[in-house]
Amino acid sequence: MSPIPELNKETPIAVIAAGRLGSSLAIALDNAGYNVAAISSRQASHREWIGSRVENAVVVENPQTAVNVANIIFITAPDSTIEEICSDIEWRTHQAVIHCAGVLPLSALDRARIAGAETAAFHPLQTFPSADSSERLKDVSFATESVNPALFYWLRILATDLGGSAFKIESSQRAAYHASAVMACGLLAGLTGLAAEMWEPLGIDRADALKRLIPLLRATVDALDEKGLPDAVTGPFVRGDVETITTHLNATAAKSPETGNAYAALAEASLHIAKEQGGLSDSAYARIKLLLSDENQTQKT
Repeated sequence: MSPIPELNKETPIAVIAAGRLGSSLAIALDNAGYNVAAISSRQASHREWIGSRVENAVVVENPQTAVNVANIIFITAPDSTIEEICSDIEWRTHQAVIHCAGVLPLSALDRARIAGAETAAFHPLQTFPSADSSERLKDVSFATESVNPALFYWLRILATDLGGSAFKIESSQRAAYHASAVMACGLLAGLTGLAAEMWEPLGIDRADALKRLIPLLRATVDALDEKGLPDAVTGPFVRGDVETITTHLNATAAKSPETGNAYAALAEASLHIAKEQGGLSDSAYARIKLLLSDENQTQKT
């Protein structure tokens, strides 16, 4: 492993391919007192905007120009382009190259490693709806990976300075970790969309139904935060109400076979959590499990 000089707040940092995540990270780094020396972005209007937010940084279009003035480089592009971006850049020894993807292994940065740079991954478990989402990095967990102990330690400190915390992850564990993140974020939003579409027979469109469901969603998240699992789980699966579950399966299947299968599959996969509350008998659990089984749902559709 090659030594990386000046692993502290004064170490020059570049954030390349700065979109929503990269811009938010650059602003947060600057606010935390780190030396953001350069930022790259393809869009001229965005370069002007981020330059006004991180005033000490050189904001350029060419990633190579940004890389040339930094010792630590964050690649914040979409997952599908990170390896290509890394391969197009001329790296040097004594640099640290860090991708911020959730699912990609460290091998995505092999071009930099072969050139003599150290590599790492630093993925914030958060979603960034805009380029000005730096506040969302607070209280966040960062999936952190590096074979270089000094770089790994620096990233742990960085996570703390950003208001969050780091945890260690290995490349082989990333698929499960990222699937979990998608289930808790993107798929949750999609599931809420399906729930809102169930209001159509009431004459209430999805947008209106979503507004009416938001307070329930907030209360559920609050319960998860305050009570944890399994206590935050509510509804007929905790009570063992087979008749209610049957009506739900009929109603969701009537909406569409896909909606019915989604309801049954999610309920079946999470039924063990509901059972942990202690109110669901073994016999009721078995009846509900059979009701939700793939074979039963296939017969109904």
